[in-house]
Amino acid sequence: MNNANQSYDWISGLLDGRQHSDTRESDLSSDTRARRESEIIGAVRSTLHRRRGSLRTPVPPSLERSIRMAIAAEAASSRRPSFAERFRHGLASLAARPALAGWSLAGIAAVAFLTVFALRSSPGMPTNLTEAALAVYGQVTSSDQAVDLRSSDRQTLKAFFAERGVAFDVFFPDVDAQLVGGSVRTINGREFPVLVFAAAGHIMSLLEVDEASIGERTVAMDLQASDDVAHSRWHWASSENKTLFVWKSNSIMCSVVSDLAVDEVSALFRLEAL
Repeated sequence: MNNANQSYDWISGLLDGRQHSDTRESDLSSDTRARRESEIIGAVRSTLHRRRGSLRTPVPPSLERSIRMAIAAEAASSRRPSFAERFRHGLASLAARPALAGWSLAGIAAVAFLTVFALRSSPGMPTNLTEAALAVYGQVTSSDQAVDLRSSDRQTLKAFFAERGVAFDVFFPDVDAQLVGGSVRTINGREFPVLVFAAAGHIMSLLEVDEASIGERTVAMDLQASDDVAHSRWHWASSENKTLFVWKSNSIMCSVVSDLAVDEVSALFRLEAL
């Protein structure tokens, strides 16, 4: 062989059973050492082929089963107890120590109360007026419990809003619909009133935001809605079977959302009084 690379290629070819060129075969016939190595490699290759079946003997089923059982036992011994198991173990320990049981149960009750309160207090409302109005409508139509106070008396609702932290005088528009009640929603840390109306089996929610909160950017407005209101126009938008109606009455920005069509909503409000 002329060099090491040729020798490696030749040996690999013998092991793989590949055919070589005539030149390589002539080199092999003239080189006694190479011929002897070729015979040894050929014998090794034949032996490996004959013993291929025995080398691939599968693992006995009994041995495989014992291995799997050992792995499962190891996993079970290292498994961390679940929260429920740790909780039950803790209660059992408390039962064995009555002196600590009362204080511990009181602590558990306090943690549970705070957890429920936190869940009920989140998530926050959107800070954009349009998005907040749509979110309010989704809330008041999702459940009968979504309306904080059910009353059609304006004075009762005004007192309720004041007690709940609304810092401005709530506006009650003239609308041909039944006043169902009111709710208070927090936007960017400030309280705002929501009026709920019912008309022909449909619900309308009215979110009110004072002009000062808009000016201070506590609540943001869409550019188109802001432009329409600035030019004393009513802002209408309709999509996904919902109608949004935004207008300004004195210093109060009003946003109505309903599943009624635009013309049906406009027919209910006496626009000349707004």
